[in-house]
Amino acid sequence: MSMPTRESGATLIELLVTISLFGAMLAIVLSGWSSWANASEQSGTARELQSLLRQTQQRAVTEGRAMCVQFDVPGDRYSVYRGACDDTARTVIRGPIATGSPQVHLASPAFVEAGTATGVTFYARGTATPGTVEVTRSGSATVFTLAVERLTGRVSLT
Repeated sequence: MSMPTRESGATLIELLVTISLFGAMLAIVLSGWSSWANASEQSGTARELQSLLRQTQQRAVTEGRAMCVQFDVPGDRYSVYRGACDDTARTVIRGPIATGSPQVHLASPAFVEAGTATGVTFYARGTATPGTVEVTRSGSATVFTLAVERLTGRVSLT
């Protein structure tokens, strides 16, 4: 039997250095992925809310009656109602819907008219109470602003 040569394997030190380098690279990748995932949750919530507002406007036109999206900022939730936001007889048709992440928050809803500043009413003719609502994230300066126009009811995301 022949003795193994130096080239036939790795030393313990080489193995430890390799594992340490792999661990350091993994830590860097995971921290970057975590930041990306959090940012993705925020932008996804903003796009989801934009879609819901557009669907609510379309539903108001289709049904020929006012529809309201009411924001619950402390609870980071929103609900869709049949009827105007200032109508006490309105009925909930969807919600409350949470933002989906404890890191993502609703902020500063500011809608005029309709008797409430925290909700947007879409009317049967396609118009809406104008205003904005923001989607923020804990630990980030990034803010997504959803704006609703009065005459067209257009919902834009910036």
